[in-house]
Amino acid sequence: MEWFGLVALVLILCYSSYPGKVRRLEATIKRLERKQKGENCMSKLISGLVNKQCKIKSDDAMQLVGSTELMCFILDADDEWIKVRFTDKKGNQIIKLLRIENINEVEVIEE
Repeated sequence: MEWFGLVALVLILCYSSYPGKVRRLEATIKRLERKQKGENCMSKLISGLVNKQCKIKSDDAMQLVGSTELMCFILDADDEWIKVRFTDKKGNQIIKLLRIENINEVEVIEE
């Protein structure tokens, strides 16, 4: 009976690092999927829109302004993130970072 407890303890110790390994593998898979889907191409296109007024459609915008469309000014962009400035309902200027993979559509507003 003592051996059973010892074996169970060893198994628990061996598998205690398992969730960390799974998270690292998931992150690697996401990176590979992004490359395969063309996320890098979209990030290059968005980088070209820096310092322009745009309308961004995203589910993240729903949390920010209450609709899926966000009228904003693009301040900066890299491979994964976009930095935007927009005005909320109260008239406050807000600067936010959005993940490029969560953006569904970008429309450039010509002035």
